[in-house]
Amino acid sequence: MKTMVCVPCLDRIHTEFVRSLLRLQPKGETITALTEGTLVYKSRDDMAERAVAEGTDYTLWIDSDMVFPSTLLIDLMEDMKGRDMVTGVCHMRREPYKPCIWKSLKKGLLQEENQIEGYDDYPRDRIFEIDGCGFACVMVRTSVIKTVIDRYHEAFAPLPGFGEDLSFCIRARNCGFEIHCDPKIQIGHIGQTIVTDATFQLYRMGEAK
Repeated sequence: MKTMVCVPCLDRIHTEFVRSLLRLQPKGETITALTEGTLVYKSRDDMAERAVAEGTDYTLWIDSDMVFPSTLLIDLMEDMKGRDMVTGVCHMRREPYKPCIWKSLKKGLLQEENQIEGYDDYPRDRIFEIDGCGFACVMVRTSVIKTVIDRYHEAFAPLPGFGEDLSFCIRARNCGFEIHCDPKIQIGHIGQTIVTDATFQLYRMGEAK
């Protein structure tokens, strides 16, 4: 079993992220790929093609502004049994701090016909299916990536009205794959503060007053 940890970067990496990465407990053969560049979708496509070429079984995508538990890879690997793609819960680092998971994600014929529905009140007690997620922390079977590339010739190139991560989700679902979220895996997003679900819930309580 071989896993590639894929980290797209700009020109610097947060110290807190490096600490998390160094503490990450491997399972099986684990290699790390970091790419530098301002075009994130191109960095992701390059790593996706490398993961396929090197015969990996899984890819674990982590953004360079995340903090995560040392058991992240092991926990996601357990979740992947019988599943195609599993994400933890990450939150936007700015208000309103919404979780980066989507309950409904549909591409229309025209950009203005796209349908996007967030998932603020997601289940907290079980793994559940979603239509899309950000790629801040997600594990994907490499066979899923290969199928997407074979069908579309590219995995992450942005579709009109969508970022590169949701564009991959749309393509993967069009290929018949499912996406799941494990709410027990909570990932911190480095901003002015480290944003977690607790930050989001506190923000919502303040908005409701």
